Amino acid sequence: MYKFIEKPNLPENDVDTAAISASAGEAIKKLNALSIKTIQIKPCENLPDGLNEHADLQLLHMGKNKFLTPSGCEHLYDKLVEKEFTIKTVNKLGKEYPLDVPLNAKIVGRFIICNTRTISKTVLMEAEIMNLTVIDTKQGYSGCSVCVLNENAIITDDKNIFTAAQIFLNDVTLVEKNSIRLKNYNYGFIGGCCGKISKNKIAFNGSLMSHSDCNKIADALNRNGINGYELHSGVLEDIGGIIPLTEKTV
Repeated sequence: MYKFIEKPNLPENDVDTAAISASAGEAIKKLNALSIKTIQIKPCENLPDGLNEHADLQLLHMGKNKFLTPSGCEHLYDKLVEKEFTIKTVNKLGKEYPLDVPLNAKIVGRFIICNTRTISKTVLMEAEIMNLTVIDTKQGYSGCSVCVLNENAIITDDKNIFTAAQIFLNDVTLVEKNSIRLKNYNYGFIGGCCGKISKNKIAFNGSLMSHSDCNKIADALNRNGINGYELHSGVLEDIGGIIPLTEKTV
């Protein structure tokens, strides 16, 4: 039995289903071995190669059973409807920035971190309905750039997000870029290589030791009572995040 995760990115129990790139084979196998089912994100032809399977570009969980998805990514709909999710669509994505990031935001408790100039207006409208406070940043890839620890703590590799989020959140850790791989790009982002798989556990797509700021990441996890779970022993790789969708009932 499962139930919808009420607060995006913040499961209270062990995760039952998560969204992840279809090409993240080793990570998928490890999640399945943990009894976590996966909705595998297939390529969206409107996105550039290297980003076209990223869940954090094709999906935005607004809490409980509500999701925002872009037009033109129909391969997602049946899978979400099968889980009884309610879907609202926004405009098609595009291959050039900022047309690839209209859903790239990160909800953290009572807040939503995004670039209000590049995020979809539908996202901002839904956030207002939910009474979320907007943490406005200059980073269009805000969702990719944030690892959520809890309602008041994040790790980010973006200096602008670090500065903006400190005003609202109790615990914000800034780490260096360049330690996370991303196909066809110079580097990936911290939020794109991980996702929570239970209240006190975050799965990382690779070894934390491969990150130049692994000690800062470990300190942030320990400070917030969270365990890091490595899905493989290689270098951390940005796969568009691991998005928890449903959780097991206790």
